[in-house]
Amino acid sequence: MATFVVLAKWTEKTLAGMKDAPAAAAEMKKFVTDRGAQIKGWYLLMGQYDEMCILEAPNAETVAQILIPLAAKYGAKTETLQAFSEAEALALFAGMK
Repeated sequence: MATFVVLAKWTEKTLAGMKDAPAAAAEMKKFVTDRGAQIKGWYLLMGQYDEMCILEAPNAETVAQILIPLAAKYGAKTETLQAFSEAEALALFAGMK
């Protein structure tokens, strides 16, 4: 599984969808797991972004299949980064000569 960091900025539509935040969170968790991914962490942020979600998914296509419908429903603007663990990064660097 690959790791992805999803940074989100909320909109008025996002906030309106959070009137029942526990139900929205449960819906999103199920939506993610139904597509073969896992939420490894979720954080409310202060600063440029409003939230960060760390996902493990088989590939970037799966993440897109998760984020596109959720963005359409909740209106958040996202930026997604693929992240590499220390071990993965060291393996990538090992190929450098």
